[in-house]
Amino acid sequence: MISYYQMLVEEKRQQIRRLSSCKGELQGKQGEFQSKESKFSEPELTARTWHGQHASKFESTRESGILTPYLEVSGPQFQNAYSAIDNKITLLQSEIRSLESVIAQLRAQEAAERQR
Repeated sequence: MISYYQMLVEEKRQQIRRLSSCKGELQGKQGEFQSKESKFSEPELTARTWHGQHASKFESTRESGILTPYLEVSGPQFQNAYSAIDNKITLLQSEIRSLESVIAQLRAQEAAERQR
């Protein structure tokens, strides 16, 4: 019975390790993602490169249709993912503490039975 609970504890620790690893990879991807932000304003539109009504429309679309959603992904959506990972890790840690408490109780019961 104790070995079953120990196995559960190890599974939960493994899940925490995987989540922590995933979070680290995600942070790397976020940095990579954010480093590309400047690409959305290229090419810069000037009177020498492109101007007029179509250029204004293009610039407006680039700002509201591309850059704004990009910033939403690179900021709040990444933060939501980090929060979800952190919440799951906290839940797993709580479950581990509960399982370790059960293991301690079972060991105490076994010790008490041996003394009889």
